[in-house]
Amino acid sequence: MPFYIASAIILSTAYTADEARKARRQAEDEQRTMLAQQSADQAAMRTELQRQTAEYAKQGASLEQQAQTARQQFEQSQLNYQTNKLEMEKKSKEVQAAADEERRKAATAEASALRARTRGGRRSLLSGERMDAELGVPIDLGSTGMRLQ
Repeated sequence: MPFYIASAIILSTAYTADEARKARRQAEDEQRTMLAQQSADQAAMRTELQRQTAEYAKQGASLEQQAQTARQQFEQSQLNYQTNKLEMEKKSKEVQAAADEERRKAATAEASALRARTRGGRRSLLSGERMDAELGVPIDLGSTGMRLQ
């Protein structure tokens, strides 16, 4: 009987050790599986993060390009505005100068006409002597104007 008891103890200890070994192996396998899953999840997360970063970089580059285009368009419109403004100022000065010249000519012509009216009499170019000598046309010197007979 002691042999049976010793055998039973040894068998039960061996069985318990075998069960403990199986449980430890199962725990190690589960831990390896969990670590592999975590590693795969981290790799997927890194890949997704890289994809998002690349997408954000593309969007940022696109926005920067749009801003650059808008800046260039604004600068071009400012340049066109300045050019048009200078042209309009130049044309305005030309028109003003032409108007001033017209006014000056009109004033000169009016002053000449006024001088001619106020001096009265015959002017030297229209004098009777000159007309008789050149044209042979007699002029009535008593009249106010030139009459051909």
